[in-house]
Amino acid sequence: MNMNIKVFSDYACPFCYIALHFFEKLKEDGVQFDMEWIPYEMNPDIPKEGKSIEGKFPKGYREKMHEMLTKFGQEYGIEYKMQKMDYNTHRALLAGEYAKSLGKYDDFSKRVFKAYFTEERNIGDEEVLNSIAEEVGLDVDKMNKLIDSEEFEENMKEAKKLIDKFEVEGTPTIIINNEHKMVGIRHYDQMKRTILAYSESKLT
Repeated sequence: MNMNIKVFSDYACPFCYIALHFFEKLKEDGVQFDMEWIPYEMNPDIPKEGKSIEGKFPKGYREKMHEMLTKFGQEYGIEYKMQKMDYNTHRALLAGEYAKSLGKYDDFSKRVFKAYFTEERNIGDEEVLNSIAEEVGLDVDKMNKLIDSEEFEENMKEAKKLIDKFEVEGTPTIIINNEHKMVGIRHYDQMKRTILAYSESKLT
């Protein structure tokens, strides 16, 4: 039986962008696992037009965070711009559920993360999401029809149940075999060793 991995993720989480690449590389390295990406909306109160992060953090915090993200991102070829805005992710998460239903979650999510953290685009804007969806080969009209009919709101409710069950308080939170919890991101080799150790401990 394959190891089961759940990742609680939000498109406003820069470390979730790294997690997406991490698990892609883990599969390329031959590690067998079943993957579940669980939507976790960190800041539902952010307006659709976005909100400036000016004054949100202590002096020097953004610079230190950008330095850390740049260092981690280099492992996967990810470029981070210095963040100026927070954006609402609700519709993007729903669109991610649509992409997931078609087996295109990874492709779609990579582009959403890139739009947010590299291109500084407002992923709360429907037109931005439409352009990303079209780029990765999704049916934009069908996607919007399903989102507007609240087809995927049930997915968000189910996600909330899992958030409560596993006591998730931040992103990315990684649950291995419904038992072991990891929070945050580490460098590739360290994370790989930890995940494999957790997987083996389940079998002993």
